[in-house]
Amino acid sequence: MKKVSIVTLGCAKNTADTDNLSRVLKARGHDVVAEAEDADTIVVHTCSFIEAAKKESINTIIQAGQLKTGKKKLIVTGCLVQQHGDEIFKELPEVDAFLGTGQLGQVADLLEKPRQRFMDRANPGGYMDPDIPRAPSGPLAPSAYLRLSEGCQHPCSFCVIPRLRGPVQSRSEETILNEVRELAARGVEEFSVIAQDTGDWGRDFDKKPSLPVLLRSASEVPGVRWIRLMYMHPASMTDELLDVLASDPEKFPYLDMPLQHIDTEMLAQMKRKTDEAGLRQLLDRIHARAPRLTLRTTFIVGAPGESPAQFKSLVNFVKEGHFDYLGAFSYSQEEGTPMARKDQLSDKVKEDRKAELTEAYYDVAHRKAQHRIGFKETIILEETEGDSVLGRTRREAPEIDAVVRLPESAARGGRFVTAKITGYDSYEFTATPA
Repeated sequence: MKKVSIVTLGCAKNTADTDNLSRVLKARGHDVVAEAEDADTIVVHTCSFIEAAKKESINTIIQAGQLKTGKKKLIVTGCLVQQHGDEIFKELPEVDAFLGTGQLGQVADLLEKPRQRFMDRANPGGYMDPDIPRAPSGPLAPSAYLRLSEGCQHPCSFCVIPRLRGPVQSRSEETILNEVRELAARGVEEFSVIAQDTGDWGRDFDKKPSLPVLLRSASEVPGVRWIRLMYMHPASMTDELLDVLASDPEKFPYLDMPLQHIDTEMLAQMKRKTDEAGLRQLLDRIHARAPRLTLRTTFIVGAPGESPAQFKSLVNFVKEGHFDYLGAFSYSQEEGTPMARKDQLSDKVKEDRKAELTEAYYDVAHRKAQHRIGFKETIILEETEGDSVLGRTRREAPEIDAVVRLPESAARGGRFVTAKITGYDSYEFTATPA
């Protein structure tokens, strides 16, 4: 038996990857440990979506390499390998093996073999459903990611994901629903539905399945409390899907729909398949038919060709208050993408615009938060911090949105409690048990 520590960087898709890897390792008799110092093998599952993610991945690998002693192994997996494998193979000699996004299944084999330095980047994104059952007993955390597919075929001109993750590869409806039933039976009550584009699920099947039907079926599984729909490309949003979200606002409280920009010319340069008029019409339909739906989006600022006027239109759009949560990213020049060949804006311009857009959003978020003070909400409790316990309501997604701080005594009521919101400051609500 080997002790393995897995360091997961980047997005929720990477978390789903390493969850599956943990299942495989445990089924093969190995022990997955939290601390890298205690492990025989360290696995670093990397991200390279933007430049900052690449730097974080490299720094993490170097830190892990400093822990290597004796026969300890270091394996690097994921997007950084898929995109920059040739470079890092030469620059990081302390790494024993480099595995791309489709090759995590080899990790267990490598634990049982003599050290042999190599790289494998075949079948990008093809690691989703290891034929390994989950542990048969024991409760799980109340929240889990539910992955529908891997890969992407949208032509966004700024994005390297199709090259890193390959074309769409979908899981079957039966496999997905079986996972929901199994996890719900073991205590999972909140599911975050993920994919590169959740609306693209089934694109690769002979007959495209119905995402609204899948979501309704998942919501009817006993024990399922909340289903969050993440990473929905606006071009994939249909009236049928909106009907599902509007039909049961308690079960479907949240939609994450990255718009990336609002200016029509910028959207065309980004090849987003949408324009300002279409996005505004879509938002109007969402607000009218699902007024209780929490809406999150992301925007990219400082992309090549973005004029001051185009950026200002984006800021003014955010100030209109369509979104409950928002992520702002500075454009990252990704080698091999169409936008990378255009005239680039300076880092200072990009960072200044990001700060201005973020400030505009915080004003909106603060205004929206004030309307929640004094009302009771159901809160999922997640971690203790000093004499407090931190959690989220149905309106907040794990790790990226605001948290709710309650007195530690609130944890005596179980994982879900009803509490009254009493205040808000700096992306944090306070509440007292009802």
